[in-house]
Amino acid sequence: MFRRFYIKRTNIKHIISILLITTHLIAGEAEQTTFEKFTFKSEKKLSDEELKNRVLYTNLAGAAVVTAWGVAFWDYFTISPVMGDEGWFEEDTKYGGADKLGHLYSTYLWSLGFSSLYEYWGMENEDAMLYGPLTSWFFQGLMEVGDSFSKSQGFSYEDMIANTLGAGFYYLREKYPSIKEKVDLRLEYLPNFQGEEDFFTKYDSMKYIMAIKFSGFESTNSSFLKYGELQLGYYTRGYQNELDYPQKERIVYIGIGINVAEILKAAGWIKTSKIFNYYQLPYTYVPFGHDFHSNSYVSPYSRGAF
Repeated sequence: MFRRFYIKRTNIKHIISILLITTHLIAGEAEQTTFEKFTFKSEKKLSDEELKNRVLYTNLAGAAVVTAWGVAFWDYFTISPVMGDEGWFEEDTKYGGADKLGHLYSTYLWSLGFSSLYEYWGMENEDAMLYGPLTSWFFQGLMEVGDSFSKSQGFSYEDMIANTLGAGFYYLREKYPSIKEKVDLRLEYLPNFQGEEDFFTKYDSMKYIMAIKFSGFESTNSSFLKYGELQLGYYTRGYQNELDYPQKERIVYIGIGINVAEILKAAGWIKTSKIFNYYQLPYTYVPFGHDFHSNSYVSPYSRGAF
């Protein structure tokens, strides 16, 4: 019952994410571009008070947009507040837990985007790394509060916990460089354009990955091993397209892979390499998985992407 319109809800979130990540990648350009004017980059240095006012106005403007959009398209404020018990990674949940990792990852990515935006406006790194995840958590939480007034959705405490973990992990990773050097949180996505699901919620095409990068360890960062990494991943299949997957799958895997970002950095592609700290390039690792549905071993690449 709840989450029937989750597909519509993700569109605006991911459009904003794309704009924020674009800001992250172009930050540091000397000449003011049309994009910089569009994102209100000031030609003069802003004071701390002006920057904090921008953070406040960003949150207020976002709250107004989310509320207005929710009333117009997500049936907000049509009922009294209700809870939606969605579960975690159990077999009988809607997406087998992939949506929970989706919340964690999207909050993490929004934290990167907002932090980059604030730093792009001139905020000190220490402040940006705090206000970015707080803004991300606020937006995601506001949507959950709005969901509680929706017949089609309902408030999910599981989503809020996942959002908190995503924002918290981003802050810790930025606060402690040793963690950032060693650990990435990534999404692998091979789009399948069949089916009715939204482009951003095709969980049958996604994998969520935590990578331990050998380049971050003193014992391996000066050898060829720095281009390698160890991965821990989770993904589900068959919760959306039963014709493609007659049997549901919930798979955890351990893999040995290539650190694509490190290779691009070595080749001088510094800005491009940043993308692969957050996106996992498919088929650049060898996975060994376990399917909790069939309680069986999954050999490397024994099953198609979709």
